[in-house]
Amino acid sequence: MKPLLSALVLIASATAACASAQEINLQQALSLSLQQNPQLAAYQFRRAALVGEQTTAGLRPETRVQLEAENIAGSGDFKGADAAELTLSFASIIELGGQRDSRLAVTTARQQQLANEQRVAVLDLVAAVNYRFIALLAAQEQVRLEEEAQQLAQNLVDSLVKRVQAGSTPQAELMRARAAHARTGIALEKARQQAHEEALQLSAYWADPTPDFTHARGDLFVLTNPESLTSWKARLAQNPDLALLGDETRLRAAELRKAETEGKLALGWNAGVRQIQESKDAALVLGLSVPLASGKRASGAIATARAEQDAAQFAEDTAKSRLEIRLNQTFVAHQQAWSEVQSLRERILPLMQDASRATANAFEQGRYSSLELAMAQRELLDTRAELISAALRAHETHIELQRLTASSQPAATEVIQ
Repeated sequence: MKPLLSALVLIASATAACASAQEINLQQALSLSLQQNPQLAAYQFRRAALVGEQTTAGLRPETRVQLEAENIAGSGDFKGADAAELTLSFASIIELGGQRDSRLAVTTARQQQLANEQRVAVLDLVAAVNYRFIALLAAQEQVRLEEEAQQLAQNLVDSLVKRVQAGSTPQAELMRARAAHARTGIALEKARQQAHEEALQLSAYWADPTPDFTHARGDLFVLTNPESLTSWKARLAQNPDLALLGDETRLRAAELRKAETEGKLALGWNAGVRQIQESKDAALVLGLSVPLASGKRASGAIATARAEQDAAQFAEDTAKSRLEIRLNQTFVAHQQAWSEVQSLRERILPLMQDASRATANAFEQGRYSSLELAMAQRELLDTRAELISAALRAHETHIELQRLTASSQPAATEVIQ
């Protein structure tokens, strides 16, 4: 396959210039993955193998040199080699049914199939890197959330220490607050470990077991306005899996034509010179051979190839309906997640923030207990966790819609070869 667009080279060099050893952005992650992913690198060997296969398929029938000796090691006058007659000839076959063209058509179909396989692999890689990068952003948001939870728990402990010393609050409330603070420490460590694991899984796409970045740069809560289902359906025909199934159908059709041509007539010929020992003369020798019942011998291969072509066509047809169902389901899930993000961010979260502040003020005035304050703070943190989860789902479903319709950024779907 011809090297894909050079835009990625420019992006890679531009992003490398501004890259920080401590953080990475999405475009840098994509560039590194597309250039260094070992699975993509393996396609060069498969392409080389098909080039060799095409060379073999394009060869014409070989010409053979034959040497025959007659009337040797017999009895009487034919004893020994005195009466031997030698024939030197050339032999080959003439393909009359387009066999060579059909062989080349099969290798061409396989090359096209491999090109689309690589395109599918690139799109899968782009989607996977996007998924993992967004998951890392969500993990980082969760770390920040747990850090805030720990700080709120510490502030409550500090406030209760003063109240217990003043004799206005029972010791038991302080004990509960300290236990809650300890739990936030456990949750924070888990969140940090999750973020570290997400970073390792991201760098695995470019085969780096020890990434030098510690932070992903991006905003989890920046979402694009959802497109209509009609616009997504209009691009479903670009689905690379459908193209790959179409390639499979075309390959099977080429193999059927190859099987049919192999059952057609191929004449064998030979021509040479015979030395006649008795008269010491020489004469030309010509021969022609025609295979018998070659069509019957090829009937089994033709039936197999036709059945495989029908199966490939059936798989292509059924895949279209399955992909449309999957697109509809993903679109509904994306709409739901996007609406949830908007509702949480614009309506619910502001109300929870106001409620938390009001509860904190009432606690300072002695009208609410520490338990009520902790509950209000926990509800606010839970709401923010819901927002992180909804934003993650909105991104994931959008990535899936892009993958189904091959709508990824053009630069992100290129490979350095």
